[in-house]
Amino acid sequence: MIERMDPDQVAWFAAWVTAISKAPEGPELPMSYARTVRVQHAGDDEGHPSDIQKAALDRILLAASGQDAPACLASYDPVPGEGDTSEIPFATRVVGHIEYLLVAGPLRDLVYLPWESRWDYEQPVTMLWPADRSWCLASDPDVTHTVVGGPAPLIKAILADPRLYAEEYRAGDEDCRQKRRRSGRGRRR
Repeated sequence: MIERMDPDQVAWFAAWVTAISKAPEGPELPMSYARTVRVQHAGDDEGHPSDIQKAALDRILLAASGQDAPACLASYDPVPGEGDTSEIPFATRVVGHIEYLLVAGPLRDLVYLPWESRWDYEQPVTMLWPADRSWCLASDPDVTHTVVGGPAPLIKAILADPRLYAEEYRAGDEDCRQKRRRSGRGRRR
């Protein structure tokens, strides 16, 4: 069941959004993790993993935390107020370099395929993390990769899946890090 996000989780996310808004080349994740991996999107210039990559990430994340794990989702809202979000009127909105719609619920309802299939319009997974923040996934619509930070077993599972085109990196490594594109798409007007 999708529900309102806990205020502590909203504050944690909003603090990162504020920091990244002030320094667009700042950290791609709200906190540091033992290991971090970048998943290069397969043939999609719109800032989203392919459906095959989404299914692989869903399987790995659900195995890591369990289907019923309490989780949090920040979804990029490309056209705020124009999509039918009537089934989640309690969603919290946070505005940074893009506008986010925040909700909580069991992980099984918030991973890519279940979340995105419930909408008739673009409402993508943009940030996803379990309530314990043991890992975090960031898929900013302005870049062509998804970043996941977390414990070694999770990162090893992602690296082991050839469909994910994943490589490990350390935040700030210019050789591995792709800067946010300045496309203007998704930016506040």
